[in-house]
Amino acid sequence: MAARLIFSLRYMRALENRVFGVDLPSRLRSQALAQLNKFNSPLYVQRDPNDSWRDQTTALDEGESDLLTEHGWTQLPDLAASKELQAGQQIRWLVTNGVGPLVFDAIELTFSHMTAADQEPFRQKLNSLLELHCCPWRFTDGEFFMLDADFVGVRLSVTAHEVLSANNFAGAADEYAQAQRKLASGEVKDAIGDACKSFESVLKVLTGQAHVNADALTKALVSQEYIADLPKEIHDGFRQTVLMALPFLRNKLAGHGQGSDVIEVSPVYGELAIQLAAAFHNFLLAKHIARQPPSPPKPIESERKATWMDDDIPF
Repeated sequence: MAARLIFSLRYMRALENRVFGVDLPSRLRSQALAQLNKFNSPLYVQRDPNDSWRDQTTALDEGESDLLTEHGWTQLPDLAASKELQAGQQIRWLVTNGVGPLVFDAIELTFSHMTAADQEPFRQKLNSLLELHCCPWRFTDGEFFMLDADFVGVRLSVTAHEVLSANNFAGAADEYAQAQRKLASGEVKDAIGDACKSFESVLKVLTGQAHVNADALTKALVSQEYIADLPKEIHDGFRQTVLMALPFLRNKLAGHGQGSDVIEVSPVYGELAIQLAAAFHNFLLAKHIARQPPSPPKPIESERKATWMDDDIPF
């Protein structure tokens, strides 16, 4: 079972306060279930570390067991039909019939038990289905996070998170995910702060400067010739005008620069901060990769079928 909180627990307050809902079309649900079945390969689990006996199970069976444990249930609540279902069938019933947040719980938990070879093709297929059905959620690093489907930065944001995770910027990826969670929960100032922390974490890795602020980090980036492909006379202007945009937002809207009056910050500025962080991540990682080209990736299995979910009332 994953150590991280599952979807409905991560967003518990936001769901209870109806900050957002999770509405999943029926066709998306059935397509998602088909993908879960497709990647439901057999597993062998040693339950008792003191006993060499191993049980044969599957990712869906383990996901169902984890789901019940995480919520403290013996069976799915308020679902009479689930009483007659055998192990591994309750979670399938849930994906096609349950409320959206629990569907996301089920997918996250099942994904954590998939083999490494299955996880990436499943994630790619699931995200393509979410996009196809105009669903404002994406699945990255084993978690669902919200995007504004009408916002131009949707693909930018997904790409940024994936690039960070793929290039071992774990701290920055975690801070970026935190920013998205905070914004989805209505904590706009914290979202801006975490977006800037993520940006600074990437700068620290690139420059090797561990305990300095954004101003010093961007100066180090310039001095280490990360933007040497620009005319030298515009280096400082680029640094101050472009690279300091996100720290400016953090300092003036979410940090210590607000003065005596506390500023009420609209969610749109949280969106702006997250999309700025996404743009900077993609830019900085491109510069980093240009200096240190990664090893060629292992070939990924071709994608399979479709599966996903149905219209739901908010949790």
